[in-house]
Order: sequence, then C-alpha cells, then structure tokens
Amino acid sequence: MRVLLATSILASILILSSIAAKAGPMETAPLPAAAPTTVHVQPRAKGFIPHSAASRAEQRRLSRFDARQEKRDKALDKELSSCGC
Repeated sequence: MRVLLATSILASILILSSIAAKAGPMETAPLPAAAPTTVHVQPRAKGFIPHSAASRAEQRRLSRFDARQEKRDKALDKELSSCGC
C-alpha cells in the first residue's frame, strides 16, 4: 500500500515538473492606460434660483407626490395590521 502511494506521488511530481518545464515564460501584464483626468464642476449661481416659478412648481409637484405616497403607506400599514401577520 505504501509503495503504491509513494509511486503515485512520485509520478505526480514528475508529470507536474514536466508540464512546468514545457510552459513558456510568464507573460508580462500590459501597460496600464493613462489615468483619466479628474474634472471638478461647481454649481453656477445663475443655474440656481431658489424662489423662481420653476422651483415653486417643482416643490408643489413633490408635495403632491409625498401626500399620495403617505396615503398609500397608511393604507398598506392598515392592511398589514389587519391581517395579523
């Protein structure tokens, strides 16, 4: 039994070493591409008008959405609490 084990280990070592000998040199990694440049963009004052008509319209739209979502959340809470889950 020990002879069989020693023979199989020796055969494995010989096979692996012959495979390693046939392998060519390792390829070098390709050169990395140039790093992208970083651009920092700051908001411009002319693009931000806090009390404009567009800003007020957006706030009204968001308020309506929030009210609808709150109504849906309450309905879902009521359904979940009534089922006893």
